[in-house]
Amino acid sequence: METELKKTDLTEPGNVWKKFISIAARIAVGTFVLYFVISLVHWQNVIIAYQSADSRFILLAALLLFFNIGVRTFKWRSMLRSVKDAPTLTEAFGSVMLGISLGSFTPGEIGDFAGRAMHITDAKRSHLVGLVLLDKAQIFIVTSCAGMVSLVCLTFNNILVVTLIGIFIVSLSGVIIMRLGMIGLRLNATRFQKQWLKSILEGFNLLKSQQVFKTVLYTLIFHGILILQMFCLINAFSKINFAHAFIGTSALMFVKSLLPISIGDLGIREAGSIYFFSIYNISQAAALNASLILFFINIFIPSIAGIYFLRHQQISTFKFEQFWKKIRIKSND
Repeated sequence: METELKKTDLTEPGNVWKKFISIAARIAVGTFVLYFVISLVHWQNVIIAYQSADSRFILLAALLLFFNIGVRTFKWRSMLRSVKDAPTLTEAFGSVMLGISLGSFTPGEIGDFAGRAMHITDAKRSHLVGLVLLDKAQIFIVTSCAGMVSLVCLTFNNILVVTLIGIFIVSLSGVIIMRLGMIGLRLNATRFQKQWLKSILEGFNLLKSQQVFKTVLYTLIFHGILILQMFCLINAFSKINFAHAFIGTSALMFVKSLLPISIGDLGIREAGSIYFFSIYNISQAAALNASLILFFINIFIPSIAGIYFLRHQQISTFKFEQFWKKIRIKSND
């Protein structure tokens, strides 16, 4: 075990430099893409769009943040019931907020795993990480399903073809998302040799059928709230109906999830917004403004608020590395 920890010690100079280069590269990519996107937009149109924006729609999108965080909190508390008795809403809320805060500036939102697990007491941390992984898997499947159906709608004009392909995608996604526990169990039994990885994958199989159904429902509501927010923000600068907002938002969220190459998805989200909403004659300025405000509402504000929950955590430079070490040690004991 000591040998393994030495090999995986991320405090070694070589590994520290690799981690630094990875983060720097993602920041550089996000900055470059965002600069490229912004350079395509006529800033005079952006300023005009802000000046003529309907503030009521922006306020409504901001208020939907409470429902966004609320759904994520209730879902997380439901998942926590599989690893501890009577988790409180306050504990689940603090865990979600800390996860958002730490995940907002780390590559691939890896900080979300540590942030959520560190705030929960009286539960096995490897199982908590497994539950976070399950949460993200459910979100990815719902995002992929809605995104692929939206891309089909944008690609084909034949209603029958769209309907048949859509039914197939939704059915396949439904089967996969309801059987994630079994998939994790089989992977655990056949693919992985390290005990700490097996312990994390056990989190995939902790939820009962009723809990799985409930968490999937929460995930669908969460995706719906994101679409409502984008619908409001687009309408603050231009006009779009809900069906087009659903297709455009789902498509850009799907593409964004496939390209996690920047910090906070900056640049990728804006490029997707401009491209997909231009199909519905939404101006570049309106699409860019809506995307940037969505980032400010859903990521920037919660990540700043989540700093409050760091007060008892005493996060140090190598806190994440120590966290993952503890998972390995406890799993091997």
